[in-house]
Amino acid sequence: MNTVFDAKNPALFDVPVPPQEFGQDGGKFYHYYDTLADEIDDNMVAGLKEQLDGLLIFAGLFAGVNSAFLALTLPLMSPDPADDTNALLRDNNAILLNIMLGRNDSLPSTNALPSETFSPTGKIVTVNVLFAVSLTFALVSSFLAVLGRQWLVYYRKRTGGGPERQRWEQLKRFLGAERWKLEGVLDDVLPSLLQIGLIIFCISLTIYLNTLLPMLSNVVGALMCAGLAILIWHSAIALFMDQVMWFGRGMLMWRIA
Repeated sequence: MNTVFDAKNPALFDVPVPPQEFGQDGGKFYHYYDTLADEIDDNMVAGLKEQLDGLLIFAGLFAGVNSAFLALTLPLMSPDPADDTNALLRDNNAILLNIMLGRNDSLPSTNALPSETFSPTGKIVTVNVLFAVSLTFALVSSFLAVLGRQWLVYYRKRTGGGPERQRWEQLKRFLGAERWKLEGVLDDVLPSLLQIGLIIFCISLTIYLNTLLPMLSNVVGALMCAGLAILIWHSAIALFMDQVMWFGRGMLMWRIA
């Protein structure tokens, strides 16, 4: 079969017939193999790079917002020094008043400082734990995204040794990526980690707003529940359509057979 190799548009060539002995066709088969392998690698690397770049940007912004809320809620886990100051001033004023009135024999006893009996509420503890967990998900996804970017650089890096060695090296890396499902991990697992962190952040934000203004918390919680319901609905529809298409393809192959 006569085939024409077009380097500018490698997608428009016919599949060559492998020669009986490699090296007897003037290197045409290797030309096609190298072009197809480079096209597959470029498509995978370009798609994953774009995905990871967007994930890193969003994870950085999300971690910044999460840290800002933690800066607001973490001080609520410890007593306020101003409460101790106010308590001491109140006791001091009471003592001075009794002295001025000549009641030296009935000085008021000092009460325990607020910091000695302080205990954070259950909602505040829950909010801080959820904010911290959400921030952890964002940091883990960012760390794995950076590792993925480093792996993509290594994947496209070629060493010396001639074309034959480079083909074997490219094939070994491609098979390794397929065996470890690396494309699925970078394209599906990392965004899922970030989405889980975002859901946890929304829950913690709703609880925190409930401690400030319950009405606002109810409104925000209703909007978040609606968004989550839409996401679950679309995911279920997409999964159902995939199953229908798989079943239809199987029935078509059965009829053809």
